[in-house]
Amino acid sequence: MAAAVACYLNSRYRRWHKDLDQLAKSMERLPGVPLKIDFADINKATRKFHEDMKLGRRGFGTVYRCTLPAAASKMERSMDVAIKRFTRDVQNCRYDDFLAEVSIINRLRHKNIVPLIGWSYNKGVPLLVFEFMANGSLDQHLFHRGGSGTRQRNTDGAIWQWATRYEIIKGVAPGLHYVHHEYEPMVLHRDIKASNIMLDSSFQARLGDFGLACTVSIDRNSVTGVGGTWGYIAPEYPVSRKATRQTDIYALGVLILEIVTGLRALADHEVVDDVDMHITDRVWRLHREGRLLECVDAMLTDGSTLDTEEQLDTTDDAERLLLLGLACSNLNLPDRPTMPDVVRVIAKSVPPPQVPPQKPRFVWPPQEEGRSVPSDDGGSTGTS
Repeated sequence: MAAAVACYLNSRYRRWHKDLDQLAKSMERLPGVPLKIDFADINKATRKFHEDMKLGRRGFGTVYRCTLPAAASKMERSMDVAIKRFTRDVQNCRYDDFLAEVSIINRLRHKNIVPLIGWSYNKGVPLLVFEFMANGSLDQHLFHRGGSGTRQRNTDGAIWQWATRYEIIKGVAPGLHYVHHEYEPMVLHRDIKASNIMLDSSFQARLGDFGLACTVSIDRNSVTGVGGTWGYIAPEYPVSRKATRQTDIYALGVLILEIVTGLRALADHEVVDDVDMHITDRVWRLHREGRLLECVDAMLTDGSTLDTEEQLDTTDDAERLLLLGLACSNLNLPDRPTMPDVVRVIAKSVPPPQVPPQKPRFVWPPQEEGRSVPSDDGGSTGTS
């Protein structure tokens, strides 16, 4: 039995070293060669990945917070970082998830994208090290609930200021524009949602978690395979099984509506009627009834001390973003704006998009641009 145990441990030890060598060689072939951080430094900084250091789960892993000393991070000073520890069975996925994410995020350089600091590895488990975002993810603030389950103001209060929310949208859009149009090869994020929008110490938004992201060849405009989160998935995506810029834009539209309304993409049955289960159903319905501004999060106006001029500016901005959110989340792909259009609308250099009074029906295959079919009941989604 002792010999059998020794053989097992020896084979496992050799397999671990073989996996480590394979991963290290793969990382060395990546452009830019991300910084390798000693696992011992990470293990010490996280107190052996203590529960108190855990920030939550993201994509294929668990995220921890720690402070790396200057020597470990190769910086001039210690640095607060977020450690993404992959928890999937790496034996089965053969590091594909890890390598796919690091190969994309390692080369992205934009102020509105969470920067990668480095990587590490321990006993079959790879780790990614990101710059720490002091205010966590957007969903933690936007949908903050108290013990009774009702929405409550968080202690910071910044998220209850209209200017903060507008700036968050103003930060997310350039980050997505960058990966769609400025970076080569084009990157599709495929999982844009509130929990993947990270907020730094001044509540500036950064696009994070590229675990489902894909690069697109220069001679193509889509990638095959469905990924994402229900509520943010464009209706044509499960049908065509192809991710495009427009599927990302649909998710961005849903996110914009969440930020303005303070509601989740998919509502609880106990909170709303079945006709308003998706956030777009509610916004389209109120738009059809001429009550669009009633969609704005009541938390933004409760006890407001804004003067008349500021209230008018807020009203104009809210209407602009609600119309943009509806345009981006249009059920029909050809009728959605492009990211350059979205950025211009948010920057207020062009008027908000015009959207029909009724929610369009989903039509497949797509019709010509601008030929959306309005829904007879103003809310249901059919397939023609």
